[in-house]
Amino acid sequence: MEKSKFFRVYIKSMRPYLFFATGIAGWLGIVFSGVEVNFLRKLLILVLLFFSWGINQIVNDYLGIQEDRINAPKRPMVSGELNVKYSLITTFILFLIGAVISYLLNPYALIVYLIGYVFNILYEYLKAVPFLGNIWFGILLSVCPIYGALAVSDQSLFMVLKNNDLIFVSLFIALIFFTMTFFTYYKDYKGDKLAGKKTLVVLLSPGRAKYLNFLMASIPYIVLSAIIYSGLWQPDLNTHFLVLNGISFLLIFYTALLLFKYPEGKKTTDALKWNFSGTVLFETSFIALVNPLLAFVLFVVGFLSVYYLFVFMQIE
Repeated sequence: MEKSKFFRVYIKSMRPYLFFATGIAGWLGIVFSGVEVNFLRKLLILVLLFFSWGINQIVNDYLGIQEDRINAPKRPMVSGELNVKYSLITTFILFLIGAVISYLLNPYALIVYLIGYVFNILYEYLKAVPFLGNIWFGILLSVCPIYGALAVSDQSLFMVLKNNDLIFVSLFIALIFFTMTFFTYYKDYKGDKLAGKKTLVVLLSPGRAKYLNFLMASIPYIVLSAIIYSGLWQPDLNTHFLVLNGISFLLIFYTALLLFKYPEGKKTTDALKWNFSGTVLFETSFIALVNPLLAFVLFVVGFLSVYYLFVFMQIE
């Protein structure tokens, strides 16, 4: 395979339309850490966070190739378009580069970096357990803000975990990805069922699982509202946060509606562009608590990037 073609297919397999998922999650850690560093360091951290999603997707493709033969036969690794050996070597090299840079930024950041990759591997197996797969994927993404806060500073892991704002933001990240994952399981139903992976959708069947859609879509917002109303977390709420958070809810709720109407078939995949966009916008809304202008810019860039990259680069 020509090098140019290999890297083109490799990048496509990294699902660049969701680079913002880990990127914004990690950026929240930088924002809520309260640490000011130079732009180049922030940019380096952001690149690491963006590519961490892609690297893990290559690993997921390799570990989940059995069910992908049913769910996504056109995926490059399944179809043979992407050489498995070369893709794993490339992934390992990128992983090592990220590990070295993480160590140089902050040795504690390396610990969280390694935890993230180990959690991703475990997810491929825990996905087989109803409900636990959703919870675990949320936990997996919740380490991104912790990584961002560590990588941007010289703080210890213990010091970062004492940051009340950061802990609550990580909780909300876990909840929105808990929801996002539930909706992605619809398109994977057939392959997961044949591979013995009893996701909640497999356990209930799409026709029954769809009745949970609106509850699952609402969980992050219900918990967020309850925590703020109870006084457990008291951020400086502003109109920008409320508007962006509200828009994200409408997109997630629209996903629930589409998958209620079309729980099986091609339209389950089409609905995911709203699912992914809403998830990233939910993350972005929290930046508005600290920097409304940055949140607005990321809102526009994130929405357009996720939506159009998904349309043009989805691999089922």
